[in-house]
Amino acid sequence: MTAGDRLVVSGPNGAGKSTLLAVLAGRLHGSGTVRRRPGLRVGLLTQDTVFDRPRRTARSVYADVVGAERAETVPLSSLGLLASADLDRPVADLSVGQRRRLALAVLVADPPELLLLDEPTNHLSPTLCDELEEALNTGPGAVVVASHDRRLRARWPGRELTVTPTPPR
Repeated sequence: MTAGDRLVVSGPNGAGKSTLLAVLAGRLHGSGTVRRRPGLRVGLLTQDTVFDRPRRTARSVYADVVGAERAETVPLSSLGLLASADLDRPVADLSVGQRRRLALAVLVADPPELLLLDEPTNHLSPTLCDELEEALNTGPGAVVVASHDRRLRARWPGRELTVTPTPPR
């Protein structure tokens, strides 16, 4: 992939979409070879969002992860991913969708050169899905999205890779 490439990965549940993203992110090792440019910054949004110190507020978790300077330059409130009332709620009290949007905010606050998103439209309103798609189309780095979302796949500006499950041996 090159800097502006866009790839959507589709396929049925269990086909290996999430595993492929984890391998590309360097979190899992596959049987093949993955080549990354040295120093490549990779960001991964997983389907299961977990934060250290969940009793801290969304705003403070965001600032801890992105750094105080970046949080001041790109405030969490400016991203439109969480309602104002939720910014000062403990992360543990947020819904699954709100925690996922917080994780997405961390990634877009300082975009990596390779952005890997596993089912990014899950738990998002249709308006946020549209805004996310627009942002992904113009973002600075390469983007790989694993998704079942037919609307996202139909409007995707890049290539599509369909994975199929490997039959049991």
